[in-house]
Amino acid sequence: MIDFKGVEFAPDFTVKHRRNIAEAQDIVDSECLKLLPDYTPIAMKRFKNRGKMSRSHKRQSPGVIINTEPLARREYYTNKGFSGRGKFWLDRLKADHRDDILRSVKKR
Repeated sequence: MIDFKGVEFAPDFTVKHRRNIAEAQDIVDSECLKLLPDYTPIAMKRFKNRGKMSRSHKRQSPGVIINTEPLARREYYTNKGFSGRGKFWLDRLKADHRDDILRSVKKR
C-alpha cells in the first residue's frame, strides 16, 4: 500500500509565484494600454470631450482596464467604427495582438 502524505513546496514558493504572476499582469496591462488608442473610437463633434475617447484608458486594478470617458460604455457596445476602431475594442485588440503580448511577457 502507498502512504501518500501530499506535496511539500518550498516555503517561499507561493510568494515567488504570486510575484511572477503580478509582474506578468503588469506587462499585459501596459501592453494593452499602449495598443488601445488604435482600437478605440475617436469621439465625434457631438461629444463634449471630443477626441479624448482614445486617450482616456486607465488601469483600475491588475487586469482591469477602464475608459474614463462618460460615454465609453455605450460606445463599447454600439459604435460601428471605421478603420479598425469600433465596438468591443479590447476584445478585438486581444484577438489581434495576443501573440505579441505573450511574447513581451516571455521576454521579461
